[in-house]
Amino acid sequence: MKTLKPIFIAIILFIFLTSCEDSNAKKPEEAIVPKVEAAIAKKDTVKQMNLLDEQAKMLSKVFGNVDTEEGRALKDVDSYLDLVEQANFPPDIKKTILDQYKLYELSLNPRKKDSLKLVFNEKLSEAMAKSMENPN
Repeated sequence: MKTLKPIFIAIILFIFLTSCEDSNAKKPEEAIVPKVEAAIAKKDTVKQMNLLDEQAKMLSKVFGNVDTEEGRALKDVDSYLDLVEQANFPPDIKKTILDQYKLYELSLNPRKKDSLKLVFNEKLSEAMAKSMENPN
């Protein structure tokens, strides 16, 4: 009986150590990299929150209950586009603001990166041409 006890303990210890050794074995780097790349790809396909729209919603909640003409106008604002449309800007400034909003909106969606590059390059070339015309 005295010899069986150490044998059982040795067997249990052997099983325990071999199972721990397998779980602590270093995994090959190829097995880890695809999981990380898949997680990054999954993260990049999620559209981010549009902060301009959220700010416009917050403004409508805060100032929409004010009993003035401006407050009543802000009550119906649901997005940044609504806010810009209700503003009393000159048409050229309003167009510029809407173009900037569209560019920002494209930057939030990773699936539309090609469109973002085209629009950004177009705006950059317009700005460069404008600066070449008026060298002040």
